[in-house]
Amino acid sequence: MGRKPNTSQLNLSAAGIKTDSYGGIEVDSELKSTASGGNVYAAGDVLGRPFLGEQSVSTCAYDVHFIPLLTCESSASTGMAQGFAAIENMFKEDRIKVEDEDEDEDEASTDGDACKVGELCMTGEKFDPASLASNPFAFPIGVWSSPEASYYGLSTQQCKEMGIDAGEGVALYAECLRGLVFSPNGLLKLVFDKSNGRIMGVHICGDDACELIHYGMELVKAERTIDDVLSNLYSAVTFHEMYRIAAMAAVDEAGARKRRAAAGRAVASRNASGSAKD
Repeated sequence: MGRKPNTSQLNLSAAGIKTDSYGGIEVDSELKSTASGGNVYAAGDVLGRPFLGEQSVSTCAYDVHFIPLLTCESSASTGMAQGFAAIENMFKEDRIKVEDEDEDEDEASTDGDACKVGELCMTGEKFDPASLASNPFAFPIGVWSSPEASYYGLSTQQCKEMGIDAGEGVALYAECLRGLVFSPNGLLKLVFDKSNGRIMGVHICGDDACELIHYGMELVKAERTIDDVLSNLYSAVTFHEMYRIAAMAAVDEAGARKRRAAAGRAVASRNASGSAKD
């Protein structure tokens, strides 16, 4: 079930290019493959999981070779950013020379502005697409199943492994009006740092999860806290209301358990009533 990189007919082994068990091309932090000549780069879905969606990328006709995603329809910003990063790395030495020439001119305007590779805050013109090769938290992950599933940032376990005392706030779809009426099955979870309330990750399973995750991504990248979410007002008949419900659960676990139980009973009662009518 599912899909895998369409690389089986490329005879990659002849060039010394290694792939994983699914056919995904193995690359380093600069998106360079294991090609014996050191001149083959890859980006997009040929890298394997997580798949980023379809895109169109032009190949580079120089003495280095770029393997783009093999499907060419709509654009996916993450895969495109990987493509840009790969091309930048191909000509890194030339770029460094140009930057050295302009260093004196640019130093005053850029000093302290650029984000470091690996930071969750990277965005805008200072965003370094090369981080996509080494930072799994640089883009949201979506699974377009039924129901949809998506996440961005850290899980509770990952926080613990990094020495962060993490907590969770969970909201059921059935706790918001839109979910209760249209799609009660699903949940949204906020992972946060207990020491300061900073939101470290967002995890969603349910209708429109792959859309909802982008607001969660901005919360993480902007270093927003549970209190920030609580201070916001959200339209009642939207799934986004779950962000505030999850934040409330983070600061009132006992109350949250009661609300989830009540929501569950309401859904069960509605389902029972619908079955009786049938």
